[in-house]
Amino acid sequence: MREPSAAPASVDRNGLTPREREVLRLLAGGGTNAAIARSLDITEHTVERHVANLYRKIGARGRAEATAYAVRHGFA
Repeated sequence: MREPSAAPASVDRNGLTPREREVLRLLAGGGTNAAIARSLDITEHTVERHVANLYRKIGARGRAEATAYAVRHGFA
């Protein structure tokens, strides 16, 4: 039987990818989805997907909870 493979080093303990961490950092800094999209040179829809995914992974129900998480974990 195979051992489960470990998560890649680029994924943090909550399963956030490097891009999700960057989106979280910008979100916690007060950035709107449109501003984050411009900053990262991606579409607003892609930002929305990243935000939805990171909310699910960290258990946040909105920007305030995500910002609090970011502050507690050193992203902001």
